[in-house]
Parts: sequence; C-alpha cells; structure tokens
Amino acid sequence: MTKWLLRCTSCGNTWELEVSFDLTKLSSGKLYHYCRYCKRNTFHEILERVDEDGDAELGLSEPRSREGRPLSGPV
Repeated sequence: MTKWLLRCTSCGNTWELEVSFDLTKLSSGKLYHYCRYCKRNTFHEILERVDEDGDAELGLSEPRSREGRPLSGPV
C-alpha cells in the first residue's frame, strides 16, 4: 500500500490516504472524497507520496489543520 498526503480544497485540512493505486495517474491531480471536517464530498489535492520513514517522523497519521497541527486532541 502507498500513502498519499491530500488536502481538502474546501477547508484546507491535510490527511493521509492509504491506497494501492498510484494517484499520480489521475489526470486532474485531484480526488473526490468525503471530508470528515466539511461533512460532505469535496475535491482533495494530491500533495505528495508519503514514505514510510517520513510518516513516522512527521506523525501524519491524523488529519491536520492548515497550520499543520493535529485536529484531534488538545491544542
């Protein structure tokens, strides 16, 4: 499985998606997906592929705000 960093074009939250498909093959560069913060389907920009090493280092397993803070838990 490959992890991808995506950003909602509506609210700007970033999050990881784990899929077996190479998202760079999408011609639009965007994915239509449900945003749990907007509570609706929105377009998400494909930002980058996340390496396994980078995932553990950056801690991007949960959605993040525009400032990069985790959205769950204390601020």
